[in-house]
Amino acid sequence: MNMSEEDVQQRLRDLFADERLAVGSTLNPETIVAGARRRRRRRQLMQTTSGMAAAVVLLGGGLTVFTIHDKDNGAAFPSGDQLTMGAASSSVAQPGPGSSAPPASSPVETPNQKTSPPPSAISDGPPKPPKSSAATKPPTQGKVTSGALLTAAGFGKLRLGMSESEAEATAGPLRSKEVRGTCTYGYADGAVPVPTSVSLTEGDGITVINPAGTVHTPEGIGVGSTEADILAAYPGSTKDGTAYVAPVSAVSAYRISVADDGSAVGILLTSINQSCQFN
Repeated sequence: MNMSEEDVQQRLRDLFADERLAVGSTLNPETIVAGARRRRRRRQLMQTTSGMAAAVVLLGGGLTVFTIHDKDNGAAFPSGDQLTMGAASSSVAQPGPGSSAPPASSPVETPNQKTSPPPSAISDGPPKPPKSSAATKPPTQGKVTSGALLTAAGFGKLRLGMSESEAEATAGPLRSKEVRGTCTYGYADGAVPVPTSVSLTEGDGITVINPAGTVHTPEGIGVGSTEADILAAYPGSTKDGTAYVAPVSAVSAYRISVADDGSAVGILLTSINQSCQFN
């Protein structure tokens, strides 16, 4: 129950005037009331200041503060522990002057995954040129003109079909003459650009003319010509072991020996139908 100042002064007067105290007091009721008034004001000021600080703490820290009510006037103010908690929370939550709030963490962006091309679009390497339907042939070397000329009829003054007597009359006696079976073999030195071995029979005459030196044909085939050159010059050629047989007339053909790389290494002239060796 709250009492006014007048009631308090009157109660104090009655108390000091009571004879039962039997004590003389130098204090007067006005002095006591004035002191009580000052203490109450200080209490109210402290309560007001504490309430404002608690309100700031509550707003800054977002904490729920339980208040303690004063028994005398029912004023509410936070306890010391609660003020300490609120101040600590406020110091953490509120940035100081001149400072900026920490940036909000943004979600980590997941890098775009590269879309794999379909298997059909994956290349195994540089584009390949389209395949030609025709068989690829080695490059041609060109016509060979080095050496003596070996024609489809003969070499120098020697001719296919000459008998032994005709050959010796034209080129001189055959050297190293040798007879094996029906075939006669020998070398002619005269009437030919280079020494030449021949094979002949009594019935067909000379059937093989094989120059020992470098020769070439009228079509430009000679030592160094490629297989492509040979096939281009003589489309009817056939392969016989390590040589191409290229018919050049009704009765004669070139026999062109080739190395492992397909290049020509020697040429001789032979009758198409004959049974002697190519010595």
